[in-house]
Order: sequence, then C-alpha cells, then structure tokens
Amino acid sequence: MAISTALTSLLTSITELIQSLFSGIYSIFHTIFSAFFGLFFGLFAFVGDLFKGIANTLGGVGSFVASNFLIIALISAAGFAYVRYTSQGATQGQKAASVGRKKIN
Repeated sequence: MAISTALTSLLTSITELIQSLFSGIYSIFHTIFSAFFGLFFGLFAFVGDLFKGIANTLGGVGSFVASNFLIIALISAAGFAYVRYTSQGATQGQKAASVGRKKIN
C-alpha cells in the first residue's frame, strides 16, 4: 500500500510541476502582451490628452482676449483721443487755420 501511495504522490507531483510550468509560461506571455497593448493604447490616450490640453490652453487665451476686448478697446480709444486732442488743440489755438492760401480767422 505504501508503494502505490508513493507512486500516486509522485505522479501527482509531476502533473502539478507540468501545470505550474505551463502556468508560468502563460503568465509570462500574458504579461508581455499586456504591457505591449497597454503601451500602445496609452500612447493614443497620451496624444488625445495632449491635443485636449492644447485646445484648452488656446481656448483659455481666446476667452481672455474676448472677455477683455471691451476694456482694451476703451483704453485704446481714450489714449487715441488724448493724443489727438492734446496735440491738435494746442496748435489750433495758437495759429489761425488756413485753407490753401486764404486765412479763415
């Protein structure tokens, strides 16, 4: 009885050894394929996120300019009016305006 139990135990050990070898080989290939496909699909996710980030940044700059357009226009108009009326007002008050060779004042 002891010999048959020993042989059964030996055969069970050998089958478990073969199963563990196949399981190890499967897990190695599965890990390699998972890493490859993870890298491949991760690259697509990275490119998509990159373009989303660029579009978001450009949209932020565009909304900043659009929201401040009125303020920029008012400051520009005030600066233009200041330069225009200070330079022409001083010279027009001192000299008589002439059209061609005829004096108006």
